[in-house]
Amino acid sequence: MNNNTKTCAGVEVKAGFIENGNYQTYYEIHTPIENFKDNTPIVLLAGGPGLSFKTLTPLFSLAETRPVIGYDQLGSGRSTRSERFSSLTIKDFVEQFKTLVTQLNITEFHLLGHSWGTILGVNIALQYPKKTKSLILHSGIANWKVCLEEREKFAKEHFPDELKQVIKKMNEGLKPSPEEMEHFTYEYNKLFYCRVKYPNYLIKSIEDKDVGTNQLIWNPEKNKEIASYNICRKLNEIHCPALIISGKYDGVSVGQAKLFKSGIKKSRHIEFQNSSHYSHIEEEDQFNEYISNFLIEVDNLV
Repeated sequence: MNNNTKTCAGVEVKAGFIENGNYQTYYEIHTPIENFKDNTPIVLLAGGPGLSFKTLTPLFSLAETRPVIGYDQLGSGRSTRSERFSSLTIKDFVEQFKTLVTQLNITEFHLLGHSWGTILGVNIALQYPKKTKSLILHSGIANWKVCLEEREKFAKEHFPDELKQVIKKMNEGLKPSPEEMEHFTYEYNKLFYCRVKYPNYLIKSIEDKDVGTNQLIWNPEKNKEIASYNICRKLNEIHCPALIISGKYDGVSVGQAKLFKSGIKKSRHIEFQNSSHYSHIEEEDQFNEYISNFLIEVDNLV
């Protein structure tokens, strides 16, 4: 393990790499120099996979009062990329997390997962219940089949006519033109992926996305695990406090918040009314306030 340290605006930032067999993991630990409220770190689990933890940049503001850890998962950011992997499973990502917290001597943690990161977060919480102090599930996936079904209903209810026409065309076996598909993607992303101007860190992360890694998880021809993913029956085994977050116009993780809420006993749900899939960007201040207050409540539990 190697690292370097710098200080910025009252926060110490330690960055480095952890070596493990055939791959290395890049990580950053942001720690307040003063004003500690709790020593238990919150670990950020980015979406994708294939996207850097930099997509969760606003959450590092929490480091004003507690340690915040971000790391690049297998096949993303500055960690080892997809060309080194012939296959990937959820277990591989959980093992990477285990190596990270073991090497950093972390015995207890809060988890915040976004999108794919919620799949990872739930599986970590199930495997390490005594170490997981709380679980934050942001725009997540509990049942992939239900998600796909709910997306169709969502499209009928929320898509503008021009997007519905493209879908109708594809359902009839017709191929939309490249211009039509480019416009469809632009409009979809603007309405149901991130409804505000993309910050530079998100643009750079998307440009740097490791598509190979993403396909090793989500392509059903390469991975049957996610195609049948359904964790609902095990959610009642999660006993730590949980915060479930969704955006009203999220076109990606559709119909999932209610599954998490009904399965996890000590959970609450907040829906951001002006957000889609990236409410930590779309309603950044309100999002961070909810996270901060939730963590303070968990810290105060006896």
